[in-house]
Amino acid sequence: MTEGMISLELNGCRVDILPIVKGFVSDAEKVAEAYGRYEAYGLPLGIEELTALMRREELEDDYELSELDLVYAHRLSEIGEVQAPSPAFCELVDLCSKDDLFVIPLDMNNDLFSSHYVKNVGTLEFVKEHRMAKKGMKKAFDTSSPKAFAEDWDRFVNEPRGFAKMTALREKYIAGQILDTTRYRKSLLAVVETERVDNIVAELAPERDMP
Repeated sequence: MTEGMISLELNGCRVDILPIVKGFVSDAEKVAEAYGRYEAYGLPLGIEELTALMRREELEDDYELSELDLVYAHRLSEIGEVQAPSPAFCELVDLCSKDDLFVIPLDMNNDLFSSHYVKNVGTLEFVKEHRMAKKGMKKAFDTSSPKAFAEDWDRFVNEPRGFAKMTALREKYIAGQILDTTRYRKSLLAVVETERVDNIVAELAPERDMP
């Protein structure tokens, strides 16, 4: 089993959740190592994001990162090599494409996400993003490992209440999509950002003791 992977048995389906650090180049190797032993594969992306990832070579000039994403990538690069889009996600998409397999989009589509965003993120929180990005350039984060940084950064960007609500809604939705997949597949590999994994697993298997 690939290091860090969490395995669950749900509805007779083996679900392996592989935590990765979004953007960290070397984590693509974890995906390559795990690939090939599953009936289905999923990513925590909406259908539009997944389509853009599949077409990234032709859309390269149109691929834009938010200000916060740019700061995240810059700070993560202090630990190791970083690329966008996330190499781990790209690796899974490319491997599945080579084998004519469809990657399951586990996250909300744009319309659903926008609907929840309008309901949960206040105007004042929305305009804070620029200030948060500036603060993120100066703030001291835990850089003892890529995982530690990703989790520390996640706590930082989810300090605004509305952003935290959106993150919780995403995690619940992704868990629901994984559970739905278990009803018609015998095995699933879900490649998920490390900072999302514990809460998704808690949704899927609340009785499980997390390390």
